[in-house]
Amino acid sequence: MKKILLFCEALRNRAGIERMTVELANLLSEDYKVSIVTIDLFKAEECPYAVSPKVKIMSLNSSFNKTFSSLKSLNIRNIRLFRKICKELYPEVIITVATPLIRISAPAIIGLGIRNIGWEHFNIFAGSKAGTLFKSVAPWFVDKTVVLTEADAVDYRKKKAPDIIVIPNFTSIGSNNPSRIENKVLLAVGRHSEQKGFDLLLKAWAKSKPQGWLLTIVGDGKLKEDNIDLAEKLGISDSVIFKPSTPNIVEEFQNASCFVLSSRYEGLVLVLIEAKTMGLPSICFDCPNSPREVIRHGIDGWLVPSENIDALAKEIELRLKDIDTLRLAGEKARIDALKRYSPEAIKSQWENIL
Repeated sequence: MKKILLFCEALRNRAGIERMTVELANLLSEDYKVSIVTIDLFKAEECPYAVSPKVKIMSLNSSFNKTFSSLKSLNIRNIRLFRKICKELYPEVIITVATPLIRISAPAIIGLGIRNIGWEHFNIFAGSKAGTLFKSVAPWFVDKTVVLTEADAVDYRKKKAPDIIVIPNFTSIGSNNPSRIENKVLLAVGRHSEQKGFDLLLKAWAKSKPQGWLLTIVGDGKLKEDNIDLAEKLGISDSVIFKPSTPNIVEEFQNASCFVLSSRYEGLVLVLIEAKTMGLPSICFDCPNSPREVIRHGIDGWLVPSENIDALAKEIELRLKDIDTLRLAGEKARIDALKRYSPEAIKSQWENIL
């Protein structure tokens, strides 16, 4: 049985990268011998996602220096620790989760004959200029680089990066009953960070104020209190509900009738795929790089110019007036998502490169 090793920084955060790392490991463990190696110490009680008993988890019990400005940024200790584990497990293939970790995985396996696949979840321009530069050259140090969208692939190829493969994320949420689209709830899900643009969403909500509707924002993060304060200043606290991150996100999808994405930038938005799979139409900023690859404008959702608060407000006001249109778009969303983003569909794409 072929051995696969997924290498990631940590598994303690409720975020898309961590979730997909666990989901992919679980999926591949049906046919492969799969291990996950984390840099940070892994504690089962801190992991928000269920890991299959078939998946072995090991840790470097270290930390990752993300800077490019000191000797510590060479991560020499991490390279030595990871090489030791690779010699112990000797996988045929490593999947390095997030391009920055190639700084560790690539030198660690020199001379070992192990294939290395980079798996990048954000577009090439997300983050710092130094990060963009590194992501541009990192594909030269692995066998293949998997990105999540066709737009991401175009950006990498413009930088002359070799062996770029597009494999989108998947979700197993489709086994649940979809939303019946009967409650006047507009749902947003994500970390309270600048990237997610909840400040833009709240300003748009204040301009639209659909009669009888509630905006529910599910998530935690350092800007949550700022967003709660902003809702109060805008005079919309009575129509906005802030909820913490939850392992029962299915219930939030089932209780909503429309999903909204206000991000300034994204990789492939897993929560948007989940919303579609749960039968929700979506209103999204057309931000780089993925909403337009997930949402079919005018069919199962609606795209508005990125960071345009007035356009988002108008679209929210227009679409939430017509529950029948929402139901029809939601039905089409679920059919499309089950076809494109099911575990079975995505597993075969990974097997083609493993």
